[in-house]
Amino acid sequence: MLLNWIFPKNRPKNLILQSLIWGCFAIFPTVFLLSCQSPSAGELNHIRLVWFGSEEELTAIQACLADFEKEHSGYQVTLQPVEWGKYNEKIMTMLLGRRPPDVARMSAQWCSRYQALGALADISSALRPEDLGDFVPARLASCRADRQVFALPHTSVGLMLFYNKDLLEQAGVDAPQSPESAWSWEAFSRISGQIQEKAGVKYAWGAYRGWFPFLTFLYQNGGRLLKDGAPDFAAEDNVAALRWFIEQHEKGLAPKTSWTRGGDSAETNFVRGDCAMVVTGNWRLTFFTKRIQDFDWDVTYLPQGKRRATNVGGENLVVFKTPKTEAAAALVRFLTRPEQMEKFCTSTLFLPTRQSLLDRRLPYRIRKEAMRKFALQSLDFKPQWAAEQSTPEFAMIEDRFLKQIELAVLGAQTPKESLEALNREYRSVQYE
Repeated sequence: MLLNWIFPKNRPKNLILQSLIWGCFAIFPTVFLLSCQSPSAGELNHIRLVWFGSEEELTAIQACLADFEKEHSGYQVTLQPVEWGKYNEKIMTMLLGRRPPDVARMSAQWCSRYQALGALADISSALRPEDLGDFVPARLASCRADRQVFALPHTSVGLMLFYNKDLLEQAGVDAPQSPESAWSWEAFSRISGQIQEKAGVKYAWGAYRGWFPFLTFLYQNGGRLLKDGAPDFAAEDNVAALRWFIEQHEKGLAPKTSWTRGGDSAETNFVRGDCAMVVTGNWRLTFFTKRIQDFDWDVTYLPQGKRRATNVGGENLVVFKTPKTEAAAALVRFLTRPEQMEKFCTSTLFLPTRQSLLDRRLPYRIRKEAMRKFALQSLDFKPQWAAEQSTPEFAMIEDRFLKQIELAVLGAQTPKESLEALNREYRSVQYE
């Protein structure tokens, strides 16, 4: 029931506040929207874009907006940057203040939550079939619901295995050169032990602390999060995947302390030369390029279990329900055009969301070959996995997902106990 969703038992205080805001909007969406002040005729083409991101990303989007205003002389865009840690709170405040943004950059996991509450506009009528046909299906999945399109995918992030070339050479190990030749889990475990023994490194591999990389291993083992719309986190394949992940840490191949808040992350160990390989994303390419001076490094393809799989996230450009929907849709279409997407992604090291761009070798400012490998690896992500990570409920429990993984890795709970807890967490926030 709705009241149970707004006031669940044992919900942390900050989540109760968020749920109250969402609950109020769910009950009175029409009131909020109808009470928005009607713009004058001259204001209809004045678009407000709410944005989060680095200074580099801010500079890149400003250049794209300048192109938009040059091509569309009657339009004006106001860019409103918001700190990431306060982003969703700011969007909620705007909605309650009856001043929703016209367009917003939004992580894929959060979009359907706003759509389910009636805050987003359906821009289907403003799109032609050819506007959608080139988008990667797994990324477009987070922009649609109930036959409506409320956003377009702008950028993607993916995962790969970064490796210390010097340490692998010392161990006599050659990194896979294609997704098809990626190590099996068994081979990966064996090779990890070989690297530790022959190269004398403290840890063979690790993953950055988060639910995002763990889902890669869950999917590789044939797992899923939902079954017929119901939480299925404790499915046998998922439990087995978490058990294998824990064993890698218990054997000392991966750093268990990287799953504690005070411990050094796997990425820190990698930069220091204490960890030979690390599972992390393309957002780390610039940082590693600047920081690592003592050894050569590269990226290779993720190991494969029962199947090849990865996890892909990213940012969408969502259109809110305001009187400026037509202008907002025009902006979103422009920013996701191939030439604009290429311009933004190549300067910021994001993956494009258009298949035609993924198929090409794009002129990235650094690490062109690494980004090419990221593009190939991203094709091992399926639309159904994107859909189950894009439910309103998943957005509510992603922090608790991390907590349950931590408890299992550190031995405070069994894998099954942690995943069964996530089933309960998911049901406790389900919106009925």
